[in-house]
Amino acid sequence: MKIISINGSRRKKGNTELLIQSILKPVEKSATHVESIFLGDCTIGACTGCEGCRSSWECVIKDDFQSLVEMMDEADGVVLASPTYWYTVTSDMKCFIDRCYSLIQFPKNRSEWIGKYDGTGKTCVTAAVCEQKQEANMGNTLTLLTDFAKDIGLNVVDSVKALNCFEAGSIQKEKAALKDAEAAGQRLLQ
Repeated sequence: MKIISINGSRRKKGNTELLIQSILKPVEKSATHVESIFLGDCTIGACTGCEGCRSSWECVIKDDFQSLVEMMDEADGVVLASPTYWYTVTSDMKCFIDRCYSLIQFPKNRSEWIGKYDGTGKTCVTAAVCEQKQEANMGNTLTLLTDFAKDIGLNVVDSVKALNCFEAGSIQKEKAALKDAEAAGQRLLQ
């Protein structure tokens, strides 16, 4: 089994990374290969809306995006995580999501799109971190990640949120969120 985690944070060792580690804790105890991607290390240009991907599953812009899709193609499970920046995902995560337009197709004789991973059985856990105490301040961060994952055909088995986490490492005091994250990792394996 193979899992890929995609971290949209700008802090390499921040709360989002710690939340991902909690999700992956049960996964790493199994014989599962884990690849962790920090989007800040990747060069991913913005979607240009060129529609060059319309008849294939491939974006025509050549950068690090292709290797991420190859990893997702090979993975059995995906973890998508982002902190909340202005009520939504970070710009790195949003750029990645926008480029994933190439992972949907609009077949003839169908009124809606199909996702590249529809019917593959690939599972997904989405996760979001927010510095504020109120869930409303998280905006659409978790909803965007979850809806996006479903749109490209991933089976979202759980979503995890951590509130009141600003200072790097402060998530460690949010025991309930970390426990929820480990439970989500267990569901990712099943």
